[in-house]
Amino acid sequence: MTLEETSRPFRFGLVTTGGTEESKTAWTSYARRVEDLGFDVLQVADHFHNSTVCTPRLAAAAAVTSTLRVGSYVYDNDFRHPVLLAREAAEIDRLSGGRMELGIGAGWSRSEYEMVGIPFDEGAVRASRYEEAVEIVRRLHHGETLDWVGGHYRLNGCELTVEPVQRPIPLLLGGGGPRMTRLAARWADTVAFVPKSLPGGGLDPAEFSQSAFDHKISVLEAALQERSTKPPERAALVFGIHGSSDEIPLEDWTSREVASTSPYYLVGDTARVVDELLTRRDLWGISHWTFWEEDIDAAAAIVEQLRGQ
Repeated sequence: MTLEETSRPFRFGLVTTGGTEESKTAWTSYARRVEDLGFDVLQVADHFHNSTVCTPRLAAAAAVTSTLRVGSYVYDNDFRHPVLLAREAAEIDRLSGGRMELGIGAGWSRSEYEMVGIPFDEGAVRASRYEEAVEIVRRLHHGETLDWVGGHYRLNGCELTVEPVQRPIPLLLGGGGPRMTRLAARWADTVAFVPKSLPGGGLDPAEFSQSAFDHKISVLEAALQERSTKPPERAALVFGIHGSSDEIPLEDWTSREVASTSPYYLVGDTARVVDELLTRRDLWGISHWTFWEEDIDAAAAIVEQLRGQ
């Protein structure tokens, strides 16, 4: 790792999957609260079984805030064409005055694919389609006109036709398995580490361990040797904040034993967590942390201590 990566200022995001902010008044008040608490970015998940929809939520949040960035965490590539996604992101960026952060993933939840009748292809196929889509989006955001003949998409003289403020819009890509991590090393402005998904869908409980995380970091650093541009920001999703390991639910994403030392969990009081995040930045270069909406109060105390440091 470079000094730049281990001293990059902290940024903090909050991601919503539905929750209670379903009316216009509740959502806009929530967005203002997130901004007032000092979070850097408000993100919305993209799932058919959620009670909120990503794109309109981001546009509405941007309309009532002034400094808060907005982002997807993350759009499922299989749910929309990459040209449509590129245009929607550019429009939000334009309307927000340049505050959009575009997160894209390959998809991992078989149940929602089945719910709407979209084939849940094997991982290699979804990854290949995702790789094409990421390049298409990135090149359109750079202002290119594309003639594209790939394994999954065909474009003929395709232009974005929507002028974003940011050229390009910052791209957040997940670092689950090695293939996804290497792709993120090539294209992403932010590499967002998450546990690898299982072949049949869902997240692998074993991937929450510190050893699995260490392996992701080694894959990323090897892949970054091929990158000639500025290294990406490194991010991770916090699956839970708990005062002690005894508070971690037994039936959570992984076992209590794994979670208690997992990079995806934070355990202890605010002072201990602050020290832990400083250590993790030195060890892994992780400077961007994303929290679930239900942890907003505990996360806000951490943000107050570390934002911008």
